[in-house]
Amino acid sequence: MKTTRPVFLCACVAVLLALVSIADAPAQQLSPKLENAVGHWQVVNSDGSPGGKVDTYIENGKLFGRVTEVRPGRTPKDVCDKCSGEFKNQLILGMVNLRGFHAEGDDWVDGTVVDPENGKQYKGKIWAVDKDTLRMRGFIGIPLLGRTETWTRLK
Repeated sequence: MKTTRPVFLCACVAVLLALVSIADAPAQQLSPKLENAVGHWQVVNSDGSPGGKVDTYIENGKLFGRVTEVRPGRTPKDVCDKCSGEFKNQLILGMVNLRGFHAEGDDWVDGTVVDPENGKQYKGKIWAVDKDTLRMRGFIGIPLLGRTETWTRLK
């Protein structure tokens, strides 16, 4: 028993040191294109008309987006009556409609986006064209079956 105690203590110290080194590891560095996706955006619909406004932010290494202004023709009290699940009858203003995008190369991928206009949830991909232009593609199944919106950065 005396010979196993030092081995056990050494194993515990090794595990503790490993945990401390993981906790001290620097956060993943994002490329400038990935960082450019964070900000305050004016949604421009595929027909060129202005949509709502969205703030994008990073939480736990993933990109999310929240509606900060509803599209023209809507009021701040409008709810997503066409949505299902947790989004059903949720206020559109303040809704976190972009969720869980993770970095892959210079793109944010494998997230979901809820379109409050039709209530549908899509898979999505987001990428920065430049520091003031963002593209968001929502699709069902494969990216070929979807639509892309261009967003412009608000100052």
